[in-house]
Amino acid sequence: MKKLFACLLALTLAFLCCTALAEEAKPLAGKTLKIALSPDFMYFETVSETDPCGYEGLDIDIIKAMSDMLGFDFEIVPMSFSSLIGALQTGDADFVISGMSYTDERAKVVDFSMTYVTTDVGCVVPVASSIATYDDLKNQIVCCSQGTTYELLIEGIEGATLKTYQGQAAVGTAVAQGSDGVVAGLTSINGSKKLSNTMLNADGTPMLKYFVLEGESVADQYNIAFPKGSELVPVINEAIQTLIDSGKMDEMVKYWLY
Repeated sequence: MKKLFACLLALTLAFLCCTALAEEAKPLAGKTLKIALSPDFMYFETVSETDPCGYEGLDIDIIKAMSDMLGFDFEIVPMSFSSLIGALQTGDADFVISGMSYTDERAKVVDFSMTYVTTDVGCVVPVASSIATYDDLKNQIVCCSQGTTYELLIEGIEGATLKTYQGQAAVGTAVAQGSDGVVAGLTSINGSKKLSNTMLNADGTPMLKYFVLEGESVADQYNIAFPKGSELVPVINEAIQTLIDSGKMDEMVKYWLY
């Protein structure tokens, strides 16, 4: 009986030890994080009728991968892109992952993770347009989604006039219809592909075409944003690096963006 008791005690201690190690390996175990995003960025985050969490895209898959790795549960808080920074400042979100890029101006009020993915910048124009390069955008009316870094790109184009709209779909519509005199719109390259493939005339022909914005532009670099001083930054950075080193990040990027 004593031997049996000793064996049971040893097994119990081993189980508790394994549990402790598992919890140590998952530093955010037991936590529920509020994650804010703008669910209108095609291939990054959009509303889903099939995914149990209600959304799908690259950023959603990254959230799930980090949740499994770090042990946290999550609640997605949808809002307009222009409201995301404010949600961090008011404590309504633990972090933002929404195709957001680092800028010096944003970094004054929020902290950023390392870059988790880099993509090209795309430009959409009507199919009959002669605009095909960065230089062609000079002195033109160019639009983008409000609150994005594309505003800075457009402001840097000689003589260009900036127009903003709420969301990528609205940008496509503005370009297709020439709203407010808009002749082109900037978004991610994957978003440009999506808009050119889905915005069709009544006869099924494309309303838009796209090209990669080269020359004076820079590639899109996406980062996760946090409230100033957040203790999550180093933990999330380590998770991002693990996903990159393991090849999992590249696998997800290829699935959603290429």
